[in-house]
Amino acid sequence: MSCFLFHVIFVLYGAPLIELVLETFLFAVILSTFTTVPCLCLLGPNVKAWLRVFSRNGVTSIWENSLQITTISSFVGTWLGAFPIPLDWERPWQVWPISCTLGATFGYVAGLVISPLWIYWNRKQLTYKTN
Repeated sequence: MSCFLFHVIFVLYGAPLIELVLETFLFAVILSTFTTVPCLCLLGPNVKAWLRVFSRNGVTSIWENSLQITTISSFVGTWLGAFPIPLDWERPWQVWPISCTLGATFGYVAGLVISPLWIYWNRKQLTYKTN
C-alpha cells in the first residue's frame, strides 16, 4: 500500500508518469522498505502509535527513537538525492531515480549510524514515558 502511495507522491512531484513507471515504482518499493516496513514491524498497524512516534517528543522507547531517526534520514537523503537531477552534467547517475535511490540508501545508512550515537550521547536525558 505504501509503495503505491509513494509512487503517486513521486509522480505528483514530477517523476515521469509513463516513460519510467517501473523505475519509479521500484524506487517507491525501496523507500517503503527503508521507512514503512520497519514502522510496521515495530509499531504495527496502529495509526495512533505512528502519529505519536512521528510527533514532537512522542517516542516512548529507544527502538522508537531509532525508528524515527532512520525514517527521517531516509526521507532527507531522498530529498538531497534529487538535487543533482536537473543539473546539466549529463552523467549516467543523474537519470531518474538513481540519485534519489542513492540518497535514500545513504540516508538510511546514516540513520543507522546516527541513531545509536544519538542514544549514547543523550542517554542521561532520555526519560521515556510509560504507557
